[in-house]
Order: sequence, then C-alpha cells, then structure tokens
Amino acid sequence: MTSKIYLKGVKAYGYIGYLPEENVLGQWFEVDATLWVDFEKSTYSDELEDTVNYISCIRKIENLIQTKKFKLIERLAGAIADSLLEDPKISQAEIKIIKHPPIPDFLGSVAVEITRSRDQLASINPTESITTSKAQDVTPKPSLKTLPIPNPQSPDDSSPSKIISIHTDGACSKNPGPGGWGVVVHFADGSTKELGGGLRETTNNQMELQGAIAALEFLATHKQSTPVDLYTDSKYVLDGITKWIKGWKKNGWKTKDNKPVKNQEYWQQLDPLNTSNIRWHWVEGHSGDPDNERCDAIARSYTAKYA
Repeated sequence: MTSKIYLKGVKAYGYIGYLPEENVLGQWFEVDATLWVDFEKSTYSDELEDTVNYISCIRKIENLIQTKKFKLIERLAGAIADSLLEDPKISQAEIKIIKHPPIPDFLGSVAVEITRSRDQLASINPTESITTSKAQDVTPKPSLKTLPIPNPQSPDDSSPSKIISIHTDGACSKNPGPGGWGVVVHFADGSTKELGGGLRETTNNQMELQGAIAALEFLATHKQSTPVDLYTDSKYVLDGITKWIKGWKKNGWKTKDNKPVKNQEYWQQLDPLNTSNIRWHWVEGHSGDPDNERCDAIARSYTAKYA
C-alpha cells in the first residue's frame, strides 16, 4: 500500500530569482509538497519510525529556500524534491512553488510544479550537492536547553572536511521582537555550510549569542584539533567570551556592580563550547565582507519569518 502525505503552505523568505531585485530584496516563497509514502505499518504501530517525519521535511524545505542562491525556482523545486527523496521511505515527491516576483504592473504570482521519483534519481546528475543541517532542522527554543550534540566518527584533521573558518551574525526587529541568526562555515576543500534559526520574541544580543552557540555546536561534531577562526560583528559577544566571562564566573555570574549578568543562560551555553582552538575575531558589520553579509541575510530571513 502506498499512501500520501500532504504538506501545504510551507513558507520561507529567500533570495532566489533571476531579477536583481529578487537577489537583493528577497521575497516569500510558498511550497506545497505531496509525498508518496507507504505508512500502512504506522496505522497499526503508532510509531514515528514507521512513517515520515514531516517536521524534518518542512525544515528541509525552509532551509533550502533560506540558504540557496539559485536563479530559477525550477532549480529550487528540483533541489527540494531531491532533498526529500533522501528519505528512503519517500518513493515520489511532487513539489509546487509559488512566488510573487517584483515585476512592474504585475500583481499576480508565478508557480512551478515538478514530480520526481526515486527511480529518476539514478539517471540525474545534479550540478550541486544539497545538504541540510541538523542545527537548522531545529530552531532555538525559548527554554534554551542545550540540544544534544551528535557524535559522528571524528574525521582526520588533514581531511578536506576540516573546518577552517566560521562567520556568525544575529538580527532583531524592534529589539526586543522577532529575530534570527545566521552562520556560514568554510571547509578546507572550499565548500561551505550555512545554518540559521530564529525566535518570535528575542533581542539582538541574544541572536548574536545564539549564532555563536550554533556555530560551536556544529564545530563540536567534527572534533578536530586544528585551530578555527570565528568571526563576529558583535563586540558584545567578542568581549564577553574573551574578556568578561572569567570575572562573571568568578563572581557567581554577577557583574562588577554585583548585578546579574544579562543573557546568562546564553553565556552558560556558549562557555563550555569555547575551546583554546577557537580564535575569535571581530569584523565590522555591513562593511562589504561577503560572509558577514550572507550571515546577515540568513538572520534577516528568519527575522522576517517570525515578524
């Protein structure tokens, strides 16, 4: 028995498009996905492992929209289909994407639809590998409990998968208000990884901290011993982790004025992740640094999502 799962109205903000305005200003994308899944067993077992985790599917779709810079939504549709078909339980995926492009005197929408099966994947040679990140599958929760860190086999420090640098950024609207964070990771082989997330009610400093936390959580999964350069445009984060935190801890998480440290729960997550292999750097925000600008774009896309 083959049944279907319908994901309707998955929305995310991205910078995909052929027009220059689409690349700079971005726009909202809406995705409908139909997944062919044999979940007959789950109708008796009531176990998630016997069907598809649709939350993971939604996060994959949002991740691709928010982090990719394709020119065509046709390419985005194919990337989403391929990413969803990575789940062996899904035999076929139908993807429909709707957008409202900034075309003068045009108030309508543009949509594309693609149906791709697992059998087709063997004959397709995609030009770009699509990967998703666990850090992006789960956005930060208000409880701020530290998420469990995966423990894969540690790669050799000389392998191409070695991380050489990380850029982080955070953003917030109205401060406090809806906010987001973004991370760009650079590997020795020239490839990159992008992470992001957000909260409906937060502050700019909290999102700057959360970006650094997510970056170091991701780095911890690699367990490499070689140094990594981490860049942030927040002097609050830089000075806090390299200067102030020792005094805070010694004083029972109190400032010199004997006041509670602001955002203590974030600092207490970041502190154990920081090791002697991390080389912290400050980069001026909105100054043309491509990685900082990309992190800012990811962070702002999540801010818009929760606005």
